[in-house]
Amino acid sequence: MHAHTNTGGFSVDPKKSNLATDQALYLRLLSYLKPYKTRFIIGMLASVPAASLDGVLAYAVGPLTDRMVKFHDYSILMYIPAALLAATIIQGVCFYISNYCNYYIGTAISRDLRLKLFSQVIKMDLAYFKRFTTGELYSRYVSDPGTLQQAIVTNLQDFVIQLFSFLGLAAVLMYRNWIFAFVAIAVISTIVVPLQVISKRIRKLDHDSNQNLAQMISVFTEAMWSSKLIIGFQLEKYQTKRFEKALRNYFSTSMRILKTGTWLKPLMQLIAAAGISGIVVIGAVQVQSGKMTPGDLTSFIAALVLLFKPVKTLGNIFGKVQRILAPAERVFEKLDAKSNLAECQNPISMDRINTIEFQDVQFEYVPGKPVLRNINFTAKMGEIIALVGQSGGGKSTLVDLIPRFMDVTGGQILVNGVDIRQVSTEWLRSQIAIVSQDSMLIDGTIRENILLGRLDATDEEIREAVRLAQLSELIASLPQGLETPTGKNGALLSGGQRQRIAIARAFLRDAPLLILDEATSALDNESEALVQDALMTIMQGRTVFVIAHRLSTIQCANRIMVIDRGEVIETGDHQALIDLNGIYSKLYHLQFRFLESNESQAVVIPAKYR
Repeated sequence: MHAHTNTGGFSVDPKKSNLATDQALYLRLLSYLKPYKTRFIIGMLASVPAASLDGVLAYAVGPLTDRMVKFHDYSILMYIPAALLAATIIQGVCFYISNYCNYYIGTAISRDLRLKLFSQVIKMDLAYFKRFTTGELYSRYVSDPGTLQQAIVTNLQDFVIQLFSFLGLAAVLMYRNWIFAFVAIAVISTIVVPLQVISKRIRKLDHDSNQNLAQMISVFTEAMWSSKLIIGFQLEKYQTKRFEKALRNYFSTSMRILKTGTWLKPLMQLIAAAGISGIVVIGAVQVQSGKMTPGDLTSFIAALVLLFKPVKTLGNIFGKVQRILAPAERVFEKLDAKSNLAECQNPISMDRINTIEFQDVQFEYVPGKPVLRNINFTAKMGEIIALVGQSGGGKSTLVDLIPRFMDVTGGQILVNGVDIRQVSTEWLRSQIAIVSQDSMLIDGTIRENILLGRLDATDEEIREAVRLAQLSELIASLPQGLETPTGKNGALLSGGQRQRIAIARAFLRDAPLLILDEATSALDNESEALVQDALMTIMQGRTVFVIAHRLSTIQCANRIMVIDRGEVIETGDHQALIDLNGIYSKLYHLQFRFLESNESQAVVIPAKYR
């Protein structure tokens, strides 16, 4: 992450605090209260009497004490239990109403933020996701809104409660002895100074702690997703050490936060004790000289002792605000992030895709390191174009540009003669079906996964897609049929079954343009034969971009493009490239000729050229 991030109109450094920026951030947080203003007002109003009772009790101590000392009238003591009970009940009811309203608001705001963040991130381009680890994304989009959940409203509620408590108690002090009051408030208010200094330090540490938490989550999720790899290569100890290191870093920053903040409490208690002790000594002299009554002194000391809590809490609120501003910065950074795939003002929709044209296309994930360069070709309706080349040569990146998963960094892609950036992204993607090597399945049923191709499909259309994808026999053999659970990412199915579900999904979409990205490269021969039959069926009548399939698929392509280091170095049909005696011809003579006569056996392209 960069030190400076954009939070919508102002620049933020997570390691520094600026008053104007902090206020802008907090005011933006408070703007999320608007839909819940009725509950917020009720909660705040309920907190006022709950806070003011401290001042009432502190004031009442004075006349009660004087009455007992001067007139030896102790009958008033009989009413104190009832008064205390009534005050406690009122205070309890008010606190319940206030806490309920504010918890509801905090939870609702967290829900709203998470939904808004999810709606934002789901629209980002693929390059965006390549820049962050799983842990960083989880922390920003799930954890940070949870941190803000109660902090937003609870801090405001505490501020209102403690402010009214402070004002009520300060009024009692001023009424009893205004000179003492100014001295006492001045002494106790010095607590705020160390709080301000230390809270800025804690905010920086909190940022570091969040980074370490994101790293810990990344290591954990990697271990869960790679469990087969870890067990197979006996990497349990290695992965445990990685997780232990991440835990140790997180623990270290957590302890630094604790050490930084822990000494504040005894310091505040020392300041408060010094102030109260001084007032008691001076007050005792005043009582002895007759300038104060015992009741006034008792009331003053009671108010002063009670005043310590709101002053301390108000100082703590400042520290808490500093801590929540760190996740607030990160949340607003994500909310304000702009996708590189923003729609133009008046996007164009068409009947169907007839031509795809690449004109001097360049693409870079990292500036200065081109992945594709000088790509020029036109694909017409019904053409099959095969892409062959070394691993990492840019084949998958090229086909990812067609559905506009990312935008070109140079040149342009034309759909029916129109720049793809002027075309409606929703319409464009509705015209494309994709079957890739990693057939992503949701944790649901076979039916639900097929329906992802078109959510409004009928049962008859689903059955037809199942038939065309060579899935009928499998579905019939399963007790639950289409309602059979697939498990997380299809864990309960074989690779071939997952691929055929993905193909059924593509059949259901019935799009005029099909992208096959190494759809059979990870399958055994028997599974590939079934999948290949389904693929040959779905390719009929469509414009197809296919990467590294078996020989029959490549041979039947209208055009084969050999891509090396991001450039198209050979183009032609199968026979033309054989006659050229270049890279494709070399691949053919090394691998394909031995399998050409055996159509039931899958062609394996060397990993170097996939």
